[in-house]
Formats: sequence, structure tokens, C-alpha cells
Amino acid sequence: MRPDPPTEALPDYSASLRAFHRAFGRDLRRAVRAVPLPPGSRVLDVPCGDGFYTAALARRLYPFGRVTAADLSDAYLAAARTRFARLGRAADVALVKADAYRLPFRDGEFDVAWCARSLITLDDPVAALAEMGRVVRPGGLVAVLEDDEFHRVVANVPVGLELELHRAVAEAARERYGSRTGLSPARRVSRYLLEAGLRLERRTTFAADRDAPFDPAVRRYLRAMMRETRDLVAKHLPPVALAALDREADPGHAGSLFRRPDAELTCFTTLFLARKPE
Repeated sequence: MRPDPPTEALPDYSASLRAFHRAFGRDLRRAVRAVPLPPGSRVLDVPCGDGFYTAALARRLYPFGRVTAADLSDAYLAAARTRFARLGRAADVALVKADAYRLPFRDGEFDVAWCARSLITLDDPVAALAEMGRVVRPGGLVAVLEDDEFHRVVANVPVGLELELHRAVAEAARERYGSRTGLSPARRVSRYLLEAGLRLERRTTFAADRDAPFDPAVRRYLRAMMRETRDLVAKHLPPVALAALDREADPGHAGSLFRRPDAELTCFTTLFLARKPE
């Protein structure tokens, strides 16, 4: 019997997120491997989204341990369920519909709470992190993986265009979130963790390099990323800079990132490990 279809659609950014996972998956899994997870660990992934990181955690914990994937979105839970159906050798996984601010778990139920690239979707990140801390045992960890829109993916585009893009991203963030750093949650994670009553133990940044010619997964992500970037910043760019961005994003243009033999991409993500006081 097939599960009922979700009553909501996946968010607009879900396609580019899938493309990002495919293009940089092996590098993102390095961050999962950097979290201390003794055999038998109980891990909460919240919000779990489509389950990409839940699957990585479950594979790492095989054959012992348990991962609970929680999200408020029925559509994302359905996507995660589909992913887990083909997971193979992995620890047990439970799916739970839950609000990150009111998790339906006991105090200290988990050894680790994992939260990846989700703070921008949370209106009150400190409250959500404090709730993750509540359900982690004393001495347990809250692990947060985040990035910065200004430096999430760095490409060797002309310096003038890069400067214009940074200015436009800052203006778009201020318009959307009321702050120029609204699209850069990684810059505030340390403060959020402290305000949530957690002690920052370690911060590690992972860099993933890709060089031309890009493989199909990287090309798909590059197309999706540049479409999203254009949608975000177009009205904040002068016409000359917008035309330059369109040339870089055009696979048919000889000078684009898709065609230049010297094209380079570097993806940055940062892992924050915070300890709950004993």
C-alpha cells in the first residue's frame, strides 16, 4: 500500500538543495564523520528536510545506534521516507512530524542533536537550539552545519562582478530579513549557541574544490545556483553587472563558468559542535 501523497509541495529551493547534495555529497559527509558518535548513539536530525543527512548519520551508525528524523513539513517527510526505503545497510531510522520549537521528546533522550543548513528557515534560532539542547543528555552535543551566502560557493568570476554580487546580496538580505547578514547564518551560530545555554567546543570549516571541466552533477548545481542568485539580486545589480552575471551563467557562452577551461568552484561549510553542560 502506497503512502498518501503529501498535502503540500516541497519548497522552491528543494530542487537546488538536491542538486547541491549530489554535487558536494562526499564532502558534506565529511562533516558528518567529524561528529563524535560512539557505537549505539541516539541522534536527532532536526529539521531533517529530505533526509540527506539522516541517511549519512544512519549509515555511519550501522549496525548499532538510532537516528530520529524530525520535520514539520509533510512533503519533506514523504521525501525522506522515499530516501530511507533504499538506504540499505544503516542504523534504525524513525520519522517524526515535529515542530523544532516544541519537540515531542523527553529531556535528555538523545546523545546528539544535528541541525544542518536550517537556521535561516527558523524565526527564532536561539529558541530552536535551546530546545535541541533540552532533548540532548547532559554532556551531549548539538551539532550545527551552516554556511554563508557570501562565501558558500566561491567561483573565479571577474573581481568587479564578485564585488557587485556581494553588495547586491547584502541589499537583498536587508530587504528580505531586515539585516545585511540575514542570508549568512554561519556568522551568528556561535552567539546563538551561547545564548541557548550551550558551550561551543569546536568549529571546523570544510572546503570542497571543483575544477573544470565540471561533471554533470556540478553543472546541474551551478545552473540552479546561478538561477537562484539572479532571482535574488537582479533588481539590486546595475545593468552592466547583470549582463556579466548572465554571461557567466550561460552554458553557450565561451566565457562562462560552464565553458572556461580555468573555471573553479570552492564550497565552504562550517560545523559547530556545542556541548550541553553536565
